[in-house]
Amino acid sequence: MNEIFLTGTVGSSFWEEECFTAKTVREEIAGMTGPLTVRINSGGGIATEGQAIYTALKNYAGEVTVIIEGIAASAASLIAMAGDKIVMPLGAIMMVHDPAQWWTQGRGTEDDHLHAAKAISVLANAYAAIYAARAGITVEEARDIMKAETYFDGAAAVEAGFATETDESTDAAAAALFDYRLYPKAPAALRKIGDGLERRATGSMIVAMMAGSADLKQKEKTMGKRTKTQLRAQMEDQDKDLMEEDDPTLEEDDPDLENDDDPDAEIDDDPDAEDDDPDAEGEDDPDAEEDDEPNAHATAIMNFAASRKIGADIAMNWINRGLTIKQATKEYKMKHAQRPAKARAGLTRGTILRDERSTRRAAMASALHAQITGRDPANGAARQYMEMSIVDMAAASIGHRGKIRTSGDKIDVLMAASHSTSDFPAIFENALNKVLLERYSEFQPTYRLIAKKRNFRDFRPMPLVRSGDFPTLLPVGETGEIKWGTFGESGENAIIVPYARGLTISRTMMINDELGAINDMLSSYGETIVHFEEQTFYAAALNATLSDGNPIFHASRNNVAAVGTGITAAALSGGRAAMRLQTSIDGLKLNLSPSILLVGPAMETQAEMIVAQITPTDAGAVNPFSGRLKPVVTTEIEDESWYLLSERAPCWVYGFLEGQEAPRVRTEEPFGTQGFSMTVEHDFGQGAADFRGGFFNPGE
Repeated sequence: MNEIFLTGTVGSSFWEEECFTAKTVREEIAGMTGPLTVRINSGGGIATEGQAIYTALKNYAGEVTVIIEGIAASAASLIAMAGDKIVMPLGAIMMVHDPAQWWTQGRGTEDDHLHAAKAISVLANAYAAIYAARAGITVEEARDIMKAETYFDGAAAVEAGFATETDESTDAAAAALFDYRLYPKAPAALRKIGDGLERRATGSMIVAMMAGSADLKQKEKTMGKRTKTQLRAQMEDQDKDLMEEDDPTLEEDDPDLENDDDPDAEIDDDPDAEDDDPDAEGEDDPDAEEDDEPNAHATAIMNFAASRKIGADIAMNWINRGLTIKQATKEYKMKHAQRPAKARAGLTRGTILRDERSTRRAAMASALHAQITGRDPANGAARQYMEMSIVDMAAASIGHRGKIRTSGDKIDVLMAASHSTSDFPAIFENALNKVLLERYSEFQPTYRLIAKKRNFRDFRPMPLVRSGDFPTLLPVGETGEIKWGTFGESGENAIIVPYARGLTISRTMMINDELGAINDMLSSYGETIVHFEEQTFYAAALNATLSDGNPIFHASRNNVAAVGTGITAAALSGGRAAMRLQTSIDGLKLNLSPSILLVGPAMETQAEMIVAQITPTDAGAVNPFSGRLKPVVTTEIEDESWYLLSERAPCWVYGFLEGQEAPRVRTEEPFGTQGFSMTVEHDFGQGAADFRGGFFNPGE
């Protein structure tokens, strides 16, 4: 059996505890095939590293079972979402929260803070999308859970959709070593683990690393008077750019540096950090002053690392080894200064959240989407483009400066924008995709009411394995012998098929800027795709053949009425009794009851009458099915046949390709002689899973 253990901190060791990285995970699973068990016990760590590990496990070819042995908090909880099964033993904890960052790059201006906020927002939304997909909730709902810093035990995690099952037969291990005091709402039992740690890294440094940042500047406690002479002695081998002679923050007699009670003095984010660490003093440094503070060395080392763009891991290594600033700079010069610096894997040299071009492209797409749908734009940046026509946006995307007077000018602009390296095709495609998604989402096909959703990882047939019941218990004899049983299995397959159709938005529409016509076209096409799904599903589902070669509704399965009738109380009673008596693969009665009455238009009135809530005056006229069945009407049933179905044991499944759950537009020939050509693509699959949850009556 393939099994890996992810114990300790995600991405880096903060207190010399165990840790694991995306690189080590990829190396461990490389070459593995078949099912994989991942055992997690981690308090969290670097957010971006957690996302990389999640992706590596999600892309694993076989089934992945995640077992949370003690705790999966923060980035570790995201890793757990990669499991096809997520198991929580008794006492295990899962924590979901927003990524955090206590500082910003630069001088701390408004723009610096806004830039940092965007970075955290991008990271938080990426996490929320993964949590939302697992739990079947919206991204906004996932963000609410994250912002609340929510702790789950096994039962709560299963109920919320973040785990698939609990294991009460196994006790959870002790939570992994981590300073849980970093989490505001951490339970007292977890905080005690942090009390026993030697805090070599302060809280602000660790949270900065957890947010995926490379710059780890921190605020330190004020520790008495610091003069230029003292600080210069600690940093004598640093370059001049680390120490400005006229730095106003280092005045000889700065009162803020002498007064520990100054309310404006900067304080350490880490209240538990020790002021005096004997190990931090460099014993072999002849120039070290007896009253040097170790935190001053740490500050100088971090400043030096930031100025040289040295990785935080190297700087932390120097600090943890107790090097003075002189020793650290000397080591750097010996090992690094004499050869060109090489980028190391996993080290972020710079982060570009969104440049001006990307911002403009997103704003134009939002404005075009708003114009097509006749709504206000979703963001403020799009408002400046709301008065621009399609041709104006095309001209802006290629930097066109001339006037556009004639239809020929418009065609020239559209041709240039479509066939150059401009952003116009992406802007137009993005807007069309948003409109199509909205129009598609407005329609709810009936097949989704009677089938279970299961998405496909790829285009291979997806096994629909229905395991048999647990073997029945048997008495234990006087000798204590326990008799062993086996599980029965029956497998079916679901198939997903890619579908597509080419469309053309005529150049007349484009030149005339007929956005309303484009909206109408996509609106009707969204409805067309839903009707296509409905037809495709029922055509296969109602006449499906199972793996034993017989139709899903067959006399041998005791799920077909012997004689067709209308929807009467007697006929419904017979169907319900047949469903109650259905047995599992191992021969146990399932005791299923119907909850859905599926009919076509011809039987809609009968179905509504039989389930209507009516209070009879005669006790003998009581309808036992009143209010107990939910009618579902589909035009795909054209005769008088009808079906009883159980929501507890659905007969069919449907699904989409993971990450592609809606139709999408893709431009083919951006702007030819006939207009803007594109394809609408959609991946849809379905399959018959079991026959026991249904009963068929062919009608009169």
